Amino acid sequence: MLLLLQTEGDIQTAIRERQEKYDKYNLKLGPQAIVVGPGKDTIMTSYVRINDVVYAVENPLKALDITFKAMIVFDSPYHAECRREWFFLQTAVYGIKCRDDKKMMDPKTAEIIEDYKKFKSQQKS
Repeated sequence: MLLLLQTEGDIQTAIRERQEKYDKYNLKLGPQAIVVGPGKDTIMTSYVRINDVVYAVENPLKALDITFKAMIVFDSPYHAECRREWFFLQTAVYGIKCRDDKKMMDPKTAEIIEDYKKFKSQQKS
């Protein structure tokens, strides 16, 4: 979901490598959330890549939000490595229904979505 890189100089190389990986399988890379920092607890900058443009955004959460919304708007398939995670965001967090939902839903994902919905309803009480 988030592409974590050590330095800003790694961005173009990482994008190129991911694109080459996806090209082997005739897949489109789609929008990508990118964060830069020495580690996951010390993220310094956040970006969203759409097509060949990399946009700076305020924080990692904003990068995920914009990336997800771009995927929906452009009808871009979810990245293969994290399809379940994107589907969870779509269904549980954003409450969006799409035509391919039945293909993506599996018992474990359904269980996690239901657990999340129960958690959220308890938070409102």
